[in-house]
Amino acid sequence: MLKRLAHVTMYVHDCEDALRFYTEKLGFEKRMDSRMDDGSRWLTVGLPGQQIEIVLHDPTHWHREEVAQEMLRQVGKNPMWVWETDDFGSTYEALRQRGVKFVSEPNEMMYGMEAVFEDLYGNRFLLLQPVIL
Repeated sequence: MLKRLAHVTMYVHDCEDALRFYTEKLGFEKRMDSRMDDGSRWLTVGLPGQQIEIVLHDPTHWHREEVAQEMLRQVGKNPMWVWETDDFGSTYEALRQRGVKFVSEPNEMMYGMEAVFEDLYGNRFLLLQPVIL
């Protein structure tokens, strides 16, 4: 049986740029950084205290040219992920101060406070402080 979700993959054009964004702007930690002889790289980040890791994947070294190009066309097109916080105001301001681009203003909804932001490739994420019932 399935045990847990361990990794999700984010296609990127540049691993170093992506690593800086996720660690310096969003506060993730680098978990794994292994380089292979062929130039490929297994690079993961995760939030402190959580097991799930995001694979920052530049497919140009891992796959045949036509497969890599198809994957690169998907950069910036991930489905929206929801990141929860227990202090919306402080988290929102901290991310803005670090240069994170918000594409919507904070909005109070029946399920909590939310605002949408983007990563450096245009992937959209929802910052959410859910209502505690």
